[in-house]
Amino acid sequence: MEHYSINKHVKVFATEMNRCKQSIMKTEDIKLFHQIVDCGSLNRTCEVYSLAKSNVSRRIKALEQELNFQLFDRHNRAMQVSHAGLLFYNSSKTILAELETGLQEICVPSSEVSGHLRIQLLPLPMILNISRIIFRFMDRYPKVSIEIFNSAEDTNLLENNIDVALRVGEKLQDSSLVARPFGSTSFGFYCTPQYIKEHGLAQTAEELHRHNIIRYRFPNGQIYSSLPFGKEQFVEVSGNLIMNSVPLILEACLQSRGIIFIPEKTAEKYVEQGKLVRLFSHIEPSLNYGWLVYPYRKHLSPAARTFVEYILSEVQSSTMGRCETDDCRSTII
Repeated sequence: MEHYSINKHVKVFATEMNRCKQSIMKTEDIKLFHQIVDCGSLNRTCEVYSLAKSNVSRRIKALEQELNFQLFDRHNRAMQVSHAGLLFYNSSKTILAELETGLQEICVPSSEVSGHLRIQLLPLPMILNISRIIFRFMDRYPKVSIEIFNSAEDTNLLENNIDVALRVGEKLQDSSLVARPFGSTSFGFYCTPQYIKEHGLAQTAEELHRHNIIRYRFPNGQIYSSLPFGKEQFVEVSGNLIMNSVPLILEACLQSRGIIFIPEKTAEKYVEQGKLVRLFSHIEPSLNYGWLVYPYRKHLSPAARTFVEYILSEVQSSTMGRCETDDCRSTII
């Protein structure tokens, strides 16, 4: 009898394990469905996640059979999320994210945080300092793998499966993103002594109108033509050169092609070397802000949340003067 009882419990246990495995597979398929909706198409999902199209199609059809309704309306080769699919997406997104977060927080010690993070960094002069912080994070959490995208494009985070991104600006226009303050940096006007010799010294905001200003184009297409002049005033500027790269703008200025408006930290070593001159030193520098952004606070994975808090903590400690090197102190932008 005892032997029979043991066998019975083993069989029950095995049955429950199989059910758990099936549930896990269904959870992964639901996540796959979310990814297709977020990316906007099945083909884009396969490209971003490096998945075989046949495998993705098979899993989605199996999920539809399990749910007993269509997640997508299929017209020829096009797929569009169905009305039922959209309702299922909205109802399951938060529940699934909270379930995964809760399970990982309960079952996985903080030192064992794992996962894969996709991070977008802007091509800023201090990007090497930011990358060093990321490398230290990887040393502390060796089970987290990281993929870094160095791009100036204002990328859609959900569509491109990006967990965390760095943004710069006085404020963020995209209300769908959660933004954490990443610090600030002061900006100023600069040019070369040779430019002053050839075109004269701009001493007032009005005099900037007759000077050639090398302007920056933002990822959204906007050209930075209205520049802050101190804390209260803005001045409209123009010029014959527009670029979306800070290093290229700096190089053009060093060739005496115009006046630039860039972070003081970027220009300070060239000022010390006598290659650049700071204009309007009598006005108070204007500030620009850095942000760590990610979609939906509730849907932030444990690995991404740990990464964000680690980065902010490192930046705070460096800006408070607790770093031993100049590179660490100039982490922000």
